[in-house]
Amino acid sequence: MSSSDEKRKGLRAVMPTQMLFNVLDKPGDYIRGQDSTVKKLAAVDAEPVPNLKSESQILLARIDRKLSLILSIMAETSARKNYLNQAMVQDISEFGLAFGHYIDYPIGTYLEIGLCLPYSDGRMMDILGRIVRILGQDENTSGEPHMYGFEFTDILWSDQNEIVQWIFTKQREEIRRRRENV
Repeated sequence: MSSSDEKRKGLRAVMPTQMLFNVLDKPGDYIRGQDSTVKKLAAVDAEPVPNLKSESQILLARIDRKLSLILSIMAETSARKNYLNQAMVQDISEFGLAFGHYIDYPIGTYLEIGLCLPYSDGRMMDILGRIVRILGQDENTSGEPHMYGFEFTDILWSDQNEIVQWIFTKQREEIRRRRENV
């Protein structure tokens, strides 16, 4: 694909890593992994606290309940979601990524993905997006995986910022490598 045919936007970097994903029927089926936790914590404040008279007793009881809830969440497995599929990411930008998979998915298919950036703290990003293009669709006859262009439609600002920082770090490393080889 020539640079004039390129439709992706933003800075991007090669990122050969694995992503986990689920296919969704519609974007409304997506639930961010942390949203249910926030709702549970907010529900603690709404619950009545029996037999406690002072504000400080009520506050301490709620804090105790929230700490117990947070500790149980931290003890859960790392992904907190059961992803059914795996794919290899080819490259990434702050707006989306390209990935390869052997199953045919039509353009417009919504996926919820779990993604860890290489050499990061291991935190899994929970992202909603959709397939916006099939790369090299006419050329794929050799049993190679299909390459998909995936656009993020629901991503936390902090995750998007982490992706941008990771891309800048990769680009600085590449510039250093080029200068050393000159």
